Amino acid sequence: VPADELAACVDALLGNVFAHTPEGVSFSVRLEPAEGGALLTVADAGPGFATSDPLQRGASGAGSTGLGLDIARRTAESAGGSLSLRTSAAGGAGVILFLPAATS
Repeated sequence: VPADELAACVDALLGNVFAHTPEGVSFSVRLEPAEGGALLTVADAGPGFATSDPLQRGASGAGSTGLGLDIARRTAESAGGSLSLRTSAAGGAGVILFLPAATS
């Protein structure tokens, strides 16, 4: 993933945390090796996803554009990776990006 695209992806994910969770709510960002690449996990203790399909472009259900998760998904998929959503251990939103290792 080109550095500028990865920066936009991380910015979108962190922007979602700051835009959709109350001030002072805990969150975590974790980057760890995974078989064939790396996992980037952003999780929070906020209210979770405001819509049943948070990956639907342009429809966040939380008063925003709904583009942040789409940016992250497209970034992962353009590199051959994936994005998955879950409920975090703290009961909020959890986003996991799998980014494959670069091939030469």
